[in-house]
Amino acid sequence: MDGHRLRPRSGFWLLAALAGLSLVSCARPVPVENLPTPRATLAATGKRLGQTLSAGDLTTLARRGDHVLKALNAVERDALARGYVRIRVDSPVVVSVAARRGSEPFWLVDQGFAKTDLRLADPEASWVVFRKEFGPGWVGLGVNGLDLARPTHYVAFLQTPDGHPAEPRAIEGEAWTVRVAAEGVGLASGVDLPIQELSPRLRGATLLQPAHDQRHSSALARGRVWKTHVVAGRTPDQVTVAFGADASRELVWSWRTDVGTRHAVVRYYPLDRNQRTPPGAAGQVREVEGASRTIEVPDLLNDPVVLRHTARASGLEPDTPYAYSVGDGTARGMSSWQVVRTGPSRSGDIHLMYLGDPQCGLERWGRLLADAQRRHPETGAILIAGDLVDRGNERSNWDHFFLRASGVFERVAVMPAVGNHEYLDQGPRLYRAFFDLPSNGPEGVAPGLVYSFAYGEAFVAVLDSTLAVSSPIEAERQARWLDGQLARTDRRWKIVMFHHPLYASHRTREYPALRDAWVPVIDRHRVDLVLQGHDHAYLRTYPMRGNRRVDSPAEGTVYVISVSGDKYCEQNERDYTEVGLTFTSTYQTIDITHGTRRLSYRAWDETGEEVDGFQIDKPDREPGLVAK
Repeated sequence: MDGHRLRPRSGFWLLAALAGLSLVSCARPVPVENLPTPRATLAATGKRLGQTLSAGDLTTLARRGDHVLKALNAVERDALARGYVRIRVDSPVVVSVAARRGSEPFWLVDQGFAKTDLRLADPEASWVVFRKEFGPGWVGLGVNGLDLARPTHYVAFLQTPDGHPAEPRAIEGEAWTVRVAAEGVGLASGVDLPIQELSPRLRGATLLQPAHDQRHSSALARGRVWKTHVVAGRTPDQVTVAFGADASRELVWSWRTDVGTRHAVVRYYPLDRNQRTPPGAAGQVREVEGASRTIEVPDLLNDPVVLRHTARASGLEPDTPYAYSVGDGTARGMSSWQVVRTGPSRSGDIHLMYLGDPQCGLERWGRLLADAQRRHPETGAILIAGDLVDRGNERSNWDHFFLRASGVFERVAVMPAVGNHEYLDQGPRLYRAFFDLPSNGPEGVAPGLVYSFAYGEAFVAVLDSTLAVSSPIEAERQARWLDGQLARTDRRWKIVMFHHPLYASHRTREYPALRDAWVPVIDRHRVDLVLQGHDHAYLRTYPMRGNRRVDSPAEGTVYVISVSGDKYCEQNERDYTEVGLTFTSTYQTIDITHGTRRLSYRAWDETGEEVDGFQIDKPDREPGLVAK
């Protein structure tokens, strides 16, 4: 028995049980085995409180466990008092619960545990021991605490009524280790906290040793509480569409719902080129099953757990509009029908839109995006060069971002690069959860952070400059991958996108190591355009090669930095700057006409005025810059 661990089973299926608890009479307690998990209870509690309390009020409430306790209703309190760990025994058992003095869980009184004079101490503090006898069946113990104040986790001892050790048949809940109680045995795993003094009546008992890092697992919040104004529901929202590695043949849908269903499907059918429903379209509807993933953000108190769904359709026709609907397959659980277009064939024209850092001022950015799409309805894909939001691991930022992009992202494929703000605090965890991008990057880099796709006669490579800036090894890894990708492609036009610029517009920022790693590859393969962000001041370089200005794209590459949000920086004029703008939010269009083999680049401000532009001609695969 000594030292073996009992692992929990998943409790998410119990979410639905919480909603039904309100129908249960207080006179008949819910059986322990039917109680929802604390995670489910606290998620529902946060939603309930979030309906009436502000984010500031929620933050104040969640800092004090006694305040949280007063805010619970009777059903929530009972679930937290008995549903944290469930112990199944085949015969009567005496349960002793020990907690550091001053940290006694509230539910000991609720459950009728009696305080004893049994002694327990570690090298730092003394503990208080409570006891209660239970009959055969399930025994439920409560949470450790509802705030971050608890320095340790409580522990439990199991004995028969005559004082012998009692071994549980099963344990469900957080991970516990079963030990034999004795001096020197640890009171928690993962920390040096040995029993220094133990009453003889507890020696030899079955000790349920908790994990030290679980002491705050039931805290309602950690630090500041954020409140979303866009709570998930059963109906899909935050719908986005991305391309696979071949934009003309594969579409990938992603959307959000609450945790009520894990079934994910996309239904779609082709339209004619003018987006009219063809005769018999109903018979052409195809349905593809998707996958669902739980996204949990505990600090988002009023909606901490949502589901993100993805579904992929392959074998599509190029340059074809597809009507689609996503959801769970039921009449109530499907989105309205939208239309998105696959990428062009190699003989088709190309219409791309490029934006730098939305990040701040998302309401204003949303208007810019909607106006840009209205002015340029032919746009087939939107490229975003990182820093989509300000704090990439606060889901309220993403909820606001998707809210402002609603109406555009459903109709135009979105292909972003990850920025440093997506990495804040926890790495690009939420970014990767929200975007299902091609998984053809270098080995050793998480899928979707570095990728490429073919779009008509254009080849687009997207790099992770945040990862590369942090390590020369990572910069070289991506350089080798990019070199191979550019060497293998036979597409006429080559575009590379990432976040940190190789030729800065910001007054003080420079990334010479990144430039040393990536510019030789870009030069070697005559990349046409490099799209960047990060510096919050618009810049277009002269054609560059070997870190020097050259006369035309026949000899070099044009690098662009843009910002589409409203966070701005000053810039210094450099010898590589052909056009520089400050305090100007822009979007860019990149149109490539197959017949004339001409790339037309234009930058537009919020009013729709063209503020920059140039052209590259490749009649015989030799580029030439045409001034405007």
